[in-house]
Amino acid sequence: MFYGITTGISVLVLIGLIVLAIVLDRNFFKRISTTTITLMAMLVALIVLLTNCIGNSGILGARLMLGNFVLFLSGMLLGPVGGAVVGVLSWIIGLAFIQTYIHTSILAMYVLYAMLGSFVFLLKPKSRFQFVYTTVVLLFIAMFLMTFIAFPIAQWSFTTKNIPFLAVVLFPKKFIVFPIDVVFEIVLVFACFQTALILLKNSPNIESKIWALKKTEGQDLFRKKNPELQQ
Repeated sequence: MFYGITTGISVLVLIGLIVLAIVLDRNFFKRISTTTITLMAMLVALIVLLTNCIGNSGILGARLMLGNFVLFLSGMLLGPVGGAVVGVLSWIIGLAFIQTYIHTSILAMYVLYAMLGSFVFLLKPKSRFQFVYTTVVLLFIAMFLMTFIAFPIAQWSFTTKNIPFLAVVLFPKKFIVFPIDVVFEIVLVFACFQTALILLKNSPNIESKIWALKKTEGQDLFRKKNPELQQ
């Protein structure tokens, strides 16, 4: 019963997120290119490898979802629609390797995780400090929702025992793993984002393909810190 209810709600949330993504970035499919397709394929592969393969080994008995930062990064680079596509594809492909609960709440959270990455530039940071602050706050929100909302819902939906939802959310090992995950993902998001910009800088018309550079403030922001991008 609870599984059906949570699945229905998750599907409605997922549909709402996809509609919102399309509204925010209606021209994504018009500007799609070989570069963006290749980038999306690489991001999906990384998410599946880091989360469904390596991440399943766990720390202290808890799964460390290593690929989540790539979801956030995909939103920063590809925008809400591109990030949502990466989230959906990585969840579907990851089902072949999954060793935990299969629930649409995780799929909806994958999409939201990526979209929150795109919101970094929708909020138009005008300085390096604002960019760092906005990224950290949105990433923390995404991680909190995944760890303490989406995954517990999926776990609780499958339990055959009458375990209170708060008992699942407040399971002690979550509080051990979560701070490790926070530090890990923040460092990797910034490092990989800067590396991706450097690697993509020589692609033709790159500013019209990458979400972070397509937004005017984001473009100016990174040009100030990365003069090479103007070449």
